[in-house]
Amino acid sequence: MSYTWTRITGSNKVSNTPGYIGSIIATSDSDSKVYIIVYDGESSGDPIICTIRGLAGETKQIIFSPPLKTQRGLYVYMHGDTEEVLIQHSWGPE
Repeated sequence: MSYTWTRITGSNKVSNTPGYIGSIIATSDSDSKVYIIVYDGESSGDPIICTIRGLAGETKQIIFSPPLKTQRGLYVYMHGDTEEVLIQHSWGPE
């Protein structure tokens, strides 16, 4: 399975197809807190995969081992204070 990284800087639909997540990294600047919610689907109305929170200036990382399978796609909600999110993923067949 081949993985790629996607960078987002605001709430966004990352994929509308099932796939795998290898890692998620969320960052903030020195004055802001990290706060994101990751959904298995195309919107914030879909099931929650995880919530990531951190203190101002922190970088938070989650590594899924084995990779986490999504059933409906992937949507990431970013609170206004989160600077960016990097998602390591693979979409399509195994």
